[in-house]
Amino acid sequence: MWRHLKPTAAIILLEILIYLILSLEFFPAIQYLGFSLTAFEHGSFWTPLSSLFVHVNIFHLGINMLFLYVFGTAVEEGVPGGARKVPLLFFIGGVASLFLGVPLYPLNTTVVGSSIAVSTVIGAVLAAIPMRRSPFFLFHAPLGLVATVYLIFNAFMTLAVPDSAGGVAYPSHVIGFVVGIAISLIWRAARQPKVAAYHP
Repeated sequence: MWRHLKPTAAIILLEILIYLILSLEFFPAIQYLGFSLTAFEHGSFWTPLSSLFVHVNIFHLGINMLFLYVFGTAVEEGVPGGARKVPLLFFIGGVASLFLGVPLYPLNTTVVGSSIAVSTVIGAVLAAIPMRRSPFFLFHAPLGLVATVYLIFNAFMTLAVPDSAGGVAYPSHVIGFVVGIAISLIWRAARQPKVAAYHP
């Protein structure tokens, strides 16, 4: 079954499956799977990856999967080699953004959820295909506009709620967004044909 799924759909299905398993509460998922620098330094080396699959409730999961579906599908269909790039954006961008966000929180702060990884996908879409139209439930607005609104909201909340009250890691969303733009620009530069200089 997994072989026939597109990357975005596969990640979404895996996120939902892991959420359902963790909801059985075999162990405190946030404690053992969430990322914090303190836990990482004490040997929990799996947490930068596992934290991307832990969500605090169904609403948290649903919002993240909605954005991942919209922007991940856009990358798959609108960017050269997009099917290979979605997992790279999600996992490499997500993990990198977690570490880049470490200085913004107390060392024992635990971060969970896929929103940081999803933010890298959203940032990549803004840089690569901003004029691609969104689905009908977003009124077919250009994805670049949707991504910009997402960035402005998270940047505003970062400034208005600097201590991340409510448990939302707004600064890391912004970092993930910027990382996604950077990755997309690097890929674009790599695709540019190299012109050899001619010296008579």
